[in-house]
Amino acid sequence: MKKLFTVFCVIFILVCMIPVIPAFSADADYVVDDGILTDYVGSDTDIVIPSDVKGIADNAFADNTQIKSVKLHNDVYSIGDKAFYGCTSLNTVSGGNSVSYVGALAFADTPYLNDSTEDFLTIGSVLISCNADDASVNLPSEITAISAYAFLRNKTVTSFTAGDNLRIIGEGAFYECSSLSEIDVKSSVSYIGPDAFYGTKWLSSQTGYSVLGDGILVSYKGSDTALAIPQTVRQIAPNAFYNNTTVKSVDIPSSVFSIFERAFMGCSNLQSVTFNDGLVMIGEEAFANCTALNSVRTPASLQIIGKGAFINCSKLNTAYLCGDNLSIEYGAFANCTSLEIAMMSADTSAVREKVFANNPALKAVSVPEQVIMISADTFTGSSDVAVVCEEDSFAHSSLVNSCKVSLSGDVNINGGVEIVDATLIQTHTANINDLLTEQFPYADVDFDTNITVLDATRIQRKLAKLI
Repeated sequence: MKKLFTVFCVIFILVCMIPVIPAFSADADYVVDDGILTDYVGSDTDIVIPSDVKGIADNAFADNTQIKSVKLHNDVYSIGDKAFYGCTSLNTVSGGNSVSYVGALAFADTPYLNDSTEDFLTIGSVLISCNADDASVNLPSEITAISAYAFLRNKTVTSFTAGDNLRIIGEGAFYECSSLSEIDVKSSVSYIGPDAFYGTKWLSSQTGYSVLGDGILVSYKGSDTALAIPQTVRQIAPNAFYNNTTVKSVDIPSSVFSIFERAFMGCSNLQSVTFNDGLVMIGEEAFANCTALNSVRTPASLQIIGKGAFINCSKLNTAYLCGDNLSIEYGAFANCTSLEIAMMSADTSAVREKVFANNPALKAVSVPEQVIMISADTFTGSSDVAVVCEEDSFAHSSLVNSCKVSLSGDVNINGGVEIVDATLIQTHTANINDLLTEQFPYADVDFDTNITVLDATRIQRKLAKLI
């Protein structure tokens, strides 16, 4: 499981390649940050990539109309999105035998791509474009990745057979290949990008769950309102359930370790999702605009909640966020206008900017002491929220002057932790009285997202100075 997640992380890092501190390489015309070429400021027509460059960032040479040729050395491993987009004089690219990733539209609007007559135009082991006019395409075994839109609107191809070493099928790879009706993809394929088979005869003929490669659920076509994802599924591909207005509940089995971007985006009638242990990643905007979703509880195995993962879930009321060194990314729960409480488990490590932004109903968020990355910007536009944390925690010291900060264990919310707070928890767990929802983050003293007698015991031990 860890190895599979590492594969995803490599893909994720290559796609992003965001520079931090620009620095010039030995050749001052090339701006290089930690081996990533981020910009070119020279005027040469023939480009030789410097030897210290390992990757070329998004847009690095975009719209440079002077460049005629590019020579890559064999230590370059990646080329980012639109890296050479609009280089209208570029007709030759050589070298780059080690390239294993080429981003979307990296060579779009260049003579190198547009004028190619090669059946399989490749850089390194990446297929950039297929110009073969055969109805049946058998991918050579040396190709490990198909770049975004490589077969774009190819009306000739009717069947596709992947090579034994293919691992990645990029975004829109077979976009609107309207005659494509047969696909043979091996289990070596571990990632399929958004809309890879959009507009194909194959996709339109599918029913139920469409699973390709290493258990990748590409799409679902059915009328069931309550879905139990099959155990054969290991990943849910981008856009797999996009704008599905039929489904009301989803049970995601422990076999699934990744839910990719926008997988359930716009499922406006989705009311409940059951996540099981084994899930490692919830991708960007995976559940965005799920306006009927009312509660979320993530599993202890989760490591990433992506940017905007639950943004605009307007009926979401409670969020119980468990994880394994969990990082909650930018705007994950922004604009959840009904969200009242959020509780994080002790293994949460980072809460990024705008995670809980613009949530006017938000009353309390518990933040464990392991969180070492959080700021007032996390709660922008959520003016009434109380950040519940330990007095000696990073969250307390960094937010005490900018947010309303309360102490974990102050169940009656009177400004201090007392024996009566432990009693309130005990009577709640004994069903003698019920705590208010807004009191839950205060009562979860051990940060496991549950209220149990152990929380009361922990308060008692603290007051007795035993811990």
